[in-house]
Amino acid sequence: MHLLGRLRRDEGGAAAIEFALWSTAFFFAIMAAMDFGMYYLERGKMNEAVGAAAVASFSDADNVDFGQLPAYVRSLADNQSIVVSTACNGSAGSCTNLNRSCSCLKSDGTYVATTCGNMCTGTGVTAGSTAGYYLTIDASQGFTPMILPNGILANSTIAQHATIRLQ
Repeated sequence: MHLLGRLRRDEGGAAAIEFALWSTAFFFAIMAAMDFGMYYLERGKMNEAVGAAAVASFSDADNVDFGQLPAYVRSLADNQSIVVSTACNGSAGSCTNLNRSCSCLKSDGTYVATTCGNMCTGTGVTAGSTAGYYLTIDASQGFTPMILPNGILANSTIAQHATIRLQ
């Protein structure tokens, strides 16, 4: 009985056990912060890449190299796994530098075909705007966190989108 009482009062090694518990909790907190940091870093790189592709397209609006835009976005983001698609006036694969058709952009992101130079009229379009030729760049990639559980960042998709009026 005397030995049992003495063991109960002995506090030797308590600091080591507390350190092990606190360092494990600290490790998981740091890993969660790194998951969020990596998510926002990847999103920021993709945002900059899509924005730069939009500016480059606008700068050379009459002669956009639509075939190279996806590679340009991937290169700027330094990530070859990004899925990049382009569409003009809402139609994928219809981008051209010759014989462009024009549309009016509606507030819900859809388009209404209109003759180039005509005023945009109707529900959801900006009053007083004229029909134009619109390029849309969409980029996305999956994101898998290192430690965060399902539902927080697991199976998340990072996506960025830009629409540019070329004409």
